[in-house]
This record gives sequence, C-alpha cells and structure tokens, in this order.
Amino acid sequence: MQRSYFDDCVPIAALATVPGESALAIIRAAGPGSVELASSCFSRPTVLVAASAMSLVHGEILDPSNGETVDEVLAAVFRAPRGPVGEDGVEFYCHGSPAVVRRALAVLESAGFAPALPGEFSFRAFLRGKTDLVKAEAVLELVRAGSEGARAQALLRLEGGLSRSLAGARVALVEQLAEAEARLDYAEDEDSPAGGLDPGSLLGVRDLFARLSASYAVGRLYERGARAVIAGRPNAGKSSLFNLLAREDRSIVAPEPGTTRDWIEAGIELGGLPIRLIDTAGLREAAGEVEAAGVARSRLLAAEAEAVLYLVDGRLGLAREDESFLESRPDSLRLWSKADDPHCAPPPAGFLAVSATTGQGLPELAAALRVLVAPRFGEVPGASPRAELERGLRVASERQKLLLDRAVAALDATLAGVEARAPLDALALDLRDAADAIGEITGELASAELLEAVFSRFCLGK
Repeated sequence: MQRSYFDDCVPIAALATVPGESALAIIRAAGPGSVELASSCFSRPTVLVAASAMSLVHGEILDPSNGETVDEVLAAVFRAPRGPVGEDGVEFYCHGSPAVVRRALAVLESAGFAPALPGEFSFRAFLRGKTDLVKAEAVLELVRAGSEGARAQALLRLEGGLSRSLAGARVALVEQLAEAEARLDYAEDEDSPAGGLDPGSLLGVRDLFARLSASYAVGRLYERGARAVIAGRPNAGKSSLFNLLAREDRSIVAPEPGTTRDWIEAGIELGGLPIRLIDTAGLREAAGEVEAAGVARSRLLAAEAEAVLYLVDGRLGLAREDESFLESRPDSLRLWSKADDPHCAPPPAGFLAVSATTGQGLPELAAALRVLVAPRFGEVPGASPRAELERGLRVASERQKLLLDRAVAALDATLAGVEARAPLDALALDLRDAADAIGEITGELASAELLEAVFSRFCLGK
C-alpha cells in the first residue's frame, strides 16, 4: 500500500547525500522510536539509546540477520522537539561507497524503517512547526542554486526575511478583517466611513504584495540565468569565444562557414550573476535548408536574449549584414575579434578588441557583459552585494507569485469597494480572499494536495 506524506507516525530513512562514489555519505533516519530502531542494527545499542540530543556515537552498522559488519560509522542523535526535523532521529556518517549505502539502507529497512518519500524530512519539519512553506521552498531553491547570486537570494529567504514580511502583512489584514466582521454584527455601524477599514494601511499592504510579485522576474532570472547570445557572421570567431568563456571545448571550431548549425548553451557566472551563454549559427544567406533553419533560430534567440555579444572579424571589417544586425540590437556588446592576427584592422569606435587565442580583451568583455545584464537582476551600480540583497526581498516561486497576484487583485477590489461605499460584507469577502492567499503562501492554509505537490519536488533524504 502506497504511503502518504501524512503518515508521520512511520519511522523513515533515506540517503541524504548525492548517490554515487564519494568519501562520505549521510544516511538520515527519523520518526517515533527511530533511535531504538536504529540501535537494533548498531554495535553499541545501549550507548546509542542513552545518547543525549546533538551527540555523536562511534560504532558500526551491523546486519542483525547474521551479525556481519556493514560499515564503521559515526551516529548523530537528535531528540524531539529539537533537531532539523523536530522528531527523534539518527544520522549515520559512513563511507560513500554505493555498496555500503545500499546495504546500510537495506539493514535499516529490515529493522522497520520505511524508505522516505522525496522531501519527507522537510515535510515533517513543516508539520512540526520547524519551518514554514516559504522557508521550505527556499531549501529547494538553495539546493538547486547554480550561482553565487542565486545562493545568496535563496539563503536570504531561508533566513526568514520573506516569511516575516508576509506574516506581518497577513496579521494586518486579519486584524482589519476581524474589525469588519465585528461591525457586521452591529447593523448601526455598517454605514460608518469605510466600514471601519483603514484604506491607507490596506494600500501599504497591497503595494508590498505588488512589489514582491514584480520581483519574481528577477528571482526567476537568478534561477535560470540571463541569456547572452554570441552572434555574428560565419567565421567571426563565435565558437572560439564561446569555448574560451565556457572554459571547455563545447563548440566545434573549423574554417568552413556554417560549421555551427544549431545553438549550443553553457552556464557561466560573472560576479555572482548566472549567465546562459549561447553560441549560434553564423548570420548569412544560408546555403541549405538545415543551415537556414539554424540561422533563423539564431536571429530569434538574439531577439529574445537579455544580452548579445556581436562579433565582427577584424580582418574583414564591417559588412552590410553586421550593420543591419547592430541597428536591430543597438544594445549589443560590439566585439572586434581576432585582434591577435597581424592583418586585423584597428577596432572602430564602440568596439572592444578581443582574441579567443590569446585572451586579449576577455576581462573587459566579462566586466562589460556583467554591467549590461546587472540591471536585469535589479542591481544598482556601485552598491555592495549585501546591500543589493537587503534592498528588497524577492520571490523565485511561481506559486508564490500567482498567490501574490491574487492578493493584490483582492485588495484592489477591497479598496475600490471602500471608495464606492460598497456593503461591508462584500468588502470582508475580498479582504478574506487576500488574507487566505497569503496564508497559502506560508502554508498556514495550504491544502494536503498542495503540500504534497510542493514537497514531492524535493530530493530524497531532504
């Protein structure tokens, strides 16, 4: 029978580190009676059971069926309500051999532990009040962070800044809702100005939600990275520059025009900002149907990208195709390539001389690219990284963004109703909808289906 996340009386176990060969692996076990269960397959059972919270015990995992030693381990003991999950638990720090991990998990399962569902430890921490849904989602964002900026943003949410802001705003809404509902019990008070609501306070909360919703674009950009397309005519040096910036030979480099017929992508990081670097087919009148499709896709990618690095072969100079493209994307970084070649002409005004062979101009290019995309990430020139973080909270979850939009719409309806002197019961309905939307964000009012959907995206053992 399939278990549910709400079967929280079942002791569970799972690997909490990345599967595969490594120096160490962590196997996490938690739930009612988990310390006693774990002791049944531990070489020092009485010591483990008697261990205090947050203590380490050295010993061995044993197979109770034959007494065979599985591995030498350190066992960390946690006691409810303390610890990361809020339940009794044990973490085994063992050698990172896949064979060791498989055997140890099999032994724990035979002792009575059920295999943990994805994110089930975090789910139990949520049920035990150790975290809210915003901070739980921040854990997943932190695990998936691919850049310094994404890490810092996720950690700020994990520290509770967004949770506190939303909780405070929801309290303000609930207080006004309580006032409105109290007045509904006394008909003579219903005709008082604004029905007892404070439009100024509601507008402030509404604007907070609108700002947080708008921040999703930046939060999403930190998650997926800003697209920087390398464009130019065939043989301008696009693939060589791509390989240099990506620090690996991903693109094929050859003197024949049309070598690159489709786009290739690599992730890089510039000062904490994630960049999706994209190498594209050379822009020209294509010789065949396949290359034509690649050229069309290159133009589309360049049109949609946050940044374009446009290369011109410094030996050949500007052509009509180059000028036409730069007119369509005047914000392109203009690069004069093959600057190391003795036949390369001096770069025109506004062009940066670069060489994928010697690395000439690479630091200046990286700095210019970061300056170009930084405003997309909400950065202010000259501000420190920490100041950027503290300047405003951001959301990176589409679920949170949609619920914030719902709260904004409900508060807009409330404020419009106050202005039109609408019935107080109608105002209360809109106000409750706004408060409920924020409660769904934090998890106070989340349904079982929503909670399972959120936590099922987590890793096993998290």
